[in-house]
Amino acid sequence: MTLPEKIVYCRKRAGLSQEGLAARVGVSRQAVSKWELGEASPDIGKLLALAKAFGVTTDWLLSEEDPAPETGPAPDAAAEDAPPPAAHTWVDSVPGVIGRLLRQYGWLFGLRMAIGGGVFTVFGFVIQAVMDSFDRSADRFMAGSYFGDLGGVVWTDEAGNVLGQFGGVSASDPGSIISGFVIAVGLISLIAGVAIAVSLYPKRKGPKE
Repeated sequence: MTLPEKIVYCRKRAGLSQEGLAARVGVSRQAVSKWELGEASPDIGKLLALAKAFGVTTDWLLSEEDPAPETGPAPDAAAEDAPPPAAHTWVDSVPGVIGRLLRQYGWLFGLRMAIGGGVFTVFGFVIQAVMDSFDRSADRFMAGSYFGDLGGVVWTDEAGNVLGQFGGVSASDPGSIISGFVIAVGLISLIAGVAIAVSLYPKRKGPKE
């Protein structure tokens, strides 16, 4: 390996960027880039600084030997520049598409979910109001027709048991079932979205004393 190749190899093995290595050696990033491209060579002082930063000898840097298995950065070289490990949160344990959206958008995902839940809830109440209005109109129509005060058409058997009915509101009407389902989904989404947004909203740190 040549000197430029060893500088690149050791820098990456130490987990350093060109800026990080330049700060350790006391040069500019452009100087490190030129060393790695072979456009310039470090002087003896910078060579010593490189050897110290990488935890190797200057003789090895100047030789054409391949790196030995034990060759590596100084024990604290990578540790000082490595970013602190990210704190593990409950978001990291959420699988699938929801987990990816949570990690990508954070509290904004919860906000959008809450807004969507609110829209769903309002839409469900609108459906319910429309269906109630329709049923009341049907009842008034039937009450004013030749069916008299029946409030709709009722079919019964000889014993008086109701076999069927047209008109009136029933909890088993498809409209009531649909509106109830939409309202339930909307409320769940609204509550869950608010909880997610509040839990993931970045907390502002107070001024340091």
